[in-house]
Amino acid sequence: MFAVRKLALAGAAAVLGVTALGLTATSAEAAGGCSDNGNGTYDCHVWKTAPTYWSGNVRAGTLNAGTNYFYCQAVGAEMSDGAYHNKWYAKTDDDSGNRGVWVNVIYLSGGGNDEPVPGLPWC
Repeated sequence: MFAVRKLALAGAAAVLGVTALGLTATSAEAAGGCSDNGNGTYDCHVWKTAPTYWSGNVRAGTLNAGTNYFYCQAVGAEMSDGAYHNKWYAKTDDDSGNRGVWVNVIYLSGGGNDEPVPGLPWC
């Protein structure tokens, strides 16, 4: 599958009704995870096609597996998929044409259960 690049948009406020933290990740890139594009977006590997959500846990669309860009991550409602579970969500634009939507980080490579993804700053 090929990498998909999308136009960058700025801003983030809340994930699924929970206020974002306003901090940045530190030394996360050394641990793997996402890489900084230098333009306000971060490339992360999505290992499985994932549902996307608007704030308030409203289903938005789909994000395909592969390399995708993200803006930041914040805490939201707990989600699980098999053995994976996480309360962190990453902000992106999905493959359904929705901008500024959230995907649970269980679908991003590099993190652990209930941990943020390394290399992606907090919103």
